[in-house]
Amino acid sequence: MNYLLQLVLILLLTKLGAHIAATFNLPSVIGELLVGILAGPAVFHILTYSTFIQYFAEIGVIILMFIAGLEGDLKLLFRYWKPALTVATLGVIFPTASAVLLCVGMFDFSLTTSIFLGLILSATSVSITVQVLKEMDYLNTREGAIILGAAVADDIICVVLLGISTSLFGTASAHNQSLVAMVLPKVLFFVVVIALAKWFVPLFLRGFNKVNASENITTAAMVLCFGFSFLAVKLGMSDVLGAYIAGLAISETRFKAQLVAKVEPIGYAVFIPAFFVSIGLEITFKGMQNDLVFIGLLLVLAILGKQIGGAIGGKLFGLTWNEANIVGAGMVSRGEMALVVANVAVSAGLIDHNHYTAMIVVTVMATLIAPSMLKTFIQHGKRAVSHISLNKTSEAKS
Repeated sequence: MNYLLQLVLILLLTKLGAHIAATFNLPSVIGELLVGILAGPAVFHILTYSTFIQYFAEIGVIILMFIAGLEGDLKLLFRYWKPALTVATLGVIFPTASAVLLCVGMFDFSLTTSIFLGLILSATSVSITVQVLKEMDYLNTREGAIILGAAVADDIICVVLLGISTSLFGTASAHNQSLVAMVLPKVLFFVVVIALAKWFVPLFLRGFNKVNASENITTAAMVLCFGFSFLAVKLGMSDVLGAYIAGLAISETRFKAQLVAKVEPIGYAVFIPAFFVSIGLEITFKGMQNDLVFIGLLLVLAILGKQIGGAIGGKLFGLTWNEANIVGAGMVSRGEMALVVANVAVSAGLIDHNHYTAMIVVTVMATLIAPSMLKTFIQHGKRAVSHISLNKTSEAKS
């Protein structure tokens, strides 16, 4: 199919899907994800995962996380770094440990394979969570800050555990890259981006503001977004993490409000819908009947592991149970990091392609379920707050 026709279909169908989802009081992202499943190989086979869609999707998720950074509150993130780190740690331990017990105990997998399947389940992606938080006007709250901070910590923990595991259990090619060689670039990344964010970003924006050209500041922002993403990839981190940090850096400058208004239309009009559709396009039901029990049990563990781990982590730092459940639900969504872990595991000969396919299905299904869970907990919390406010008003009048 011609790439222009693919783009036409993606844009039309995602907006229709979002509208239908909103009609049934579901997050709009659910409608967009379902468009990918229905239009893709799983059902009608109208669209397939092409190189064109891949590139548009990658740009889409980068811009989505850049917007999240732009609208973020750096002071809020720093204030809640302790609960964020706790949530991330428990959110890795619970799904990994439960998956290992399941795979070894019920399916007689080797301990090595079980550990890697558990690591795949431990990787969080907040790209879709961010969309729901934005829709519900919940991004700059205590829970939102904990979720975003935990997602950054989660990436780091997964990278370290992946490095240790491949060094201990991988094939000869995996052994050739030592743990230090894997972890050192990640440490360097944070050192470099923190320095750039503090000193270079404000200077770059002020300098570009003097350039006599149309949309000069918007262009400068996109240069920083993609530049930080490129740097992240080169140093072994997720591109979305680089984009998010670039957005956070810009959010501390006087250009924040201007750029939010400029960048959001670029993302939401074209690129971000392609990202949501691409997730659904990776689903296929071929051969799944042989692994339904395995996939079903892993999906339950993928959801409950993150939900329980995140909720306990939040509760330890004084959140109410509903607030803690919001944090837990915000960590359920999976995405690019889970796929990275799965690809490394396959390349290192630690899981086979059948298990890889099963994990892709679990990853996508968890991502489909997570937005509704998160929206339900947020709505419940808002109703509870509203109810308390009404009671106080009634008592005051009486």
